[in-house]
Parts: sequence; structure tokens; C-alpha cells
Amino acid sequence: MISLKILEQNYTSKSWTIVKEGDTQILVPSHSLEQKEPSKFPAFFNPAAKFNRDVSIMLYKNFIQNYQKKISFIDSLSGVGSRGLRVAKEIPKVSKVIFNDFNIAAIQSAKSSAVLNNVFYKCLYSNNDVCKFLQNFVDHSERGTIIDLDPFGSPVQYLDCVLRSIENGGLISITATDTAVLLGVYPKVCHRKYYGIPNRTKYSLEIGTRILLSCIALVASRLDLSIKPVFAHSYRNYIRVYCRVNKSNRLANRVHENIGYIEHCSNCGHRQMTKYCGTDTKCQNCLRRSRLAGPLWISEIYDKNLIDAVIKNIRDEQKKIIQYDDIYYASNEIAEKFFTIAKREIDSIPFHFLSDEFGKLLRSSTLAIGKIVQGLQEEGHPSSLTIFSSTGFKTSATVSEIRNVISKISNR
Repeated sequence: MISLKILEQNYTSKSWTIVKEGDTQILVPSHSLEQKEPSKFPAFFNPAAKFNRDVSIMLYKNFIQNYQKKISFIDSLSGVGSRGLRVAKEIPKVSKVIFNDFNIAAIQSAKSSAVLNNVFYKCLYSNNDVCKFLQNFVDHSERGTIIDLDPFGSPVQYLDCVLRSIENGGLISITATDTAVLLGVYPKVCHRKYYGIPNRTKYSLEIGTRILLSCIALVASRLDLSIKPVFAHSYRNYIRVYCRVNKSNRLANRVHENIGYIEHCSNCGHRQMTKYCGTDTKCQNCLRRSRLAGPLWISEIYDKNLIDAVIKNIRDEQKKIIQYDDIYYASNEIAEKFFTIAKREIDSIPFHFLSDEFGKLLRSSTLAIGKIVQGLQEEGHPSSLTIFSSTGFKTSATVSEIRNVISKISNR
């Protein structure tokens, strides 16, 4: 049996601290809680990604709600094991959690934390390269129910390995932290790695998210697989997507039905979705030349039924708490609001607008985002908030129609 003393003996020159996330205690390097950019040595842990992990646990828990068979979770780049440990501790229905990392100190830390949380009996460990590790799950009987891939940088070099290791109907959760590439700072690198051209706009995070989804879908189709996004979100330096994967030649052949482009005019702000990649595109609003972003995922990115289940689960958990932990309760409130916005979001529109765009165009003060959405809805334009930006909104209205609505509201 592994104990905390092993880690103390092996790394006496390093200071380790126990932190708590959800119901789980995690042994982490102390300096990772103090540094702006957490170091990979002696093991990687990012405290700023707590909300990211909270979202994962909520989605995983409800995704497997109706599963009757044994469920496995594969943490292919685990670091100190924070996500996998929380799965093992907080989702009892998961019968096996497998940790892998090329850093032996990270694996030792995960083992010690598993003992601390009384989940060591359901955990397995590996110290290997991602693709070598995932080769163990290529056989149909060994494939994972949920596979998580959270690399430092781009996930593209591992996509084939992850997709070959997931069971039919299983869930993959994939993170990209090379946001400078996906947001358009390095468009040639994005095209080379993700098969898509980004565009530096006010809504680049959503463009980058949909380019990542398109890339995963195209790689999957080559393997006779089809993906269906169930959730996606992004913030600052990361983009994260969750996709159900199914074995289907028929659906793989139809992958291009979900892939298209966005035309964006930097002059007037007009944007629209198109299925075709033209060489000379003109803005329908001002007739100036517009730029294309893509190919990218243009269909829905949320499973609204899954989100409904997540929201219900959050509310049920809040009702059960007798002695309220202020931090835990506040975290649940934030998560509920976050998922509620996603539930109402018009995710079939592959772009959004920002309220401050129109403040500059109309040379007036920026209106509250809620007023803009309400005004558009009153004028008959389907509109919603978006989780991609706190000042963002989605609508079927054109730029001209949005300007007219905002002018009306401002003049009231």
C-alpha cells in the first residue's frame, strides 16, 4: 500500500500541500499554488483550472447516468491526477480510473492522493508516452468509457490514439491550450495542425473552439467514426470540448454536413455562415472584401438534455446541504448560471457579437447585454447570451438590424 510517506522520502527537498476540490483531497506541489504559471517540476498542477474540472465532473456524472455496465475513466495526461482523482472519489459509478503521465513524480503523487481519498482499490497507474499508453486500450474489450486528454499545448498529435481507444458511444474530453494558434496569432500553424484557418476577431474563442471540433470530426471520420459534441467552453488560455463518439460509416460519410466557414467583414462587423470556401468574398452589408475562417464546426455544440440533467443535479445537491460551505455553495451557483446560459444559447449559430462592438459603431455608451438580447427578441429576432463571453450574444439579426434595435433602446 502506498502512503504519503513515500512521497515525502523521495522528494524531501520539495514542499507538498494537500488542497481540496469538491469532495477530493489532492497532494500538489506547494509552489504551484503561488506561481502565476505552474511549473511542470516536480509535477504539474494548475489551481486556476478548478472550475474547468468542476464542469468535467458534472458532465461525466450525468453522461453515465443511464449506463448499466462497468465504466472506466482514462486520464491520459494526468499530472498529479486532479481530474481522475475527483472522478474516482465523486463519481462512485465509475469502477476503474487509469492514470498516465510521463512524469513519475506526478504518478507517485496521484497514488498517494488515491490512498488519502480511499479510492486506491479502483485506480491503476502508468508512466508512459500518451500513444504508447493508449495502445493498451485498442482492443474492443479494453476500450475506455470516458477518455480525457489535457496536454500542455496542442492535442492534435494524440487524436488518433484517443479515438482508437474509446468505446462505441463513449465520451472524449479534449483540451487545447495553444490558444494563440487557434485564435489567429499564427494562422499558418493553425492550418497545418488543425486543417483550419482562424480569424482574429472579437469572437475568436468560439472560432477556435469550432476549428478544434472540425479537426476532431475529420480525424474521426477517417477511422469510420462520428462525433457529436455534447459541450464546449473556452476561457483565456484553454479551449475544451466534450464529444460522444460512435462507430458509423454512414455518419462518417456525412461529416461535411457539419462543417463550413464564417465570412467576416472587418470594416462593418458583418458576419455570416457559409458552406463554401470562395476565393473572392464580398460583404453583403458594405461590399468590402470579407475574410473566411474555417473549415470549422457549424452545427450545435451542446446536448441540451445533458445540460438539463446537470442543472437538475446541481439544484438537488444544493438542497441536500444542511451546513452550507460558503465556497462550495458559491461554486455551485456559478456553475448553475453557466450551464443555464448554455442551455438557452442558440448554438446552431457558429459566431456571436459583443455589446461593446456597437457602442463603438454608434459612438454611444455600451448597453447592458440583457437589454440588447431582450430588445432583439421583442423585434422578432431569435437571440441569446453565450458562455463564450460575458458581453457576448447570439442572434439571427444582421449588423444593420442590431444597430437599429440598439438605437431604439438608447433613444427610449
